[in-house]
Amino acid sequence: MAFKPTTVIKSTAAGIFTIIAMAAFASASTGLAQSPEQDRYLNQCLGKISSRCAMYATAEMYHHGPLKQNGCCLEIYHMGQICLNIVTRHVIESLVPKLEATQKQGLIEKATQIWYLCVPV
Repeated sequence: MAFKPTTVIKSTAAGIFTIIAMAAFASASTGLAQSPEQDRYLNQCLGKISSRCAMYATAEMYHHGPLKQNGCCLEIYHMGQICLNIVTRHVIESLVPKLEATQKQGLIEKATQIWYLCVPV
């Protein structure tokens, strides 16, 4: 069975994004927020999710991973949709700024999908 190039590229991209996201979640303050108030709110949001679940959430953005099976949906629920969006935008806009606008929008939409995956309406 031969690997499809798109599968390898997606896996590599997911791995890179996960590493970048983990770096953002691991540091309490990245200094990339524009104002002290925004930085404080971002830090509050980051404090609501473990690095383990942050890794699963970012992996879920690229493929259907074990997010629900690892109990991370409860953390995402307690984090709240607003915090999930703030952290996602921060990672996308500050740590991977060279993404095209459509790629950024796609990742933001994936964060919304993760919210609805974890919090059934």
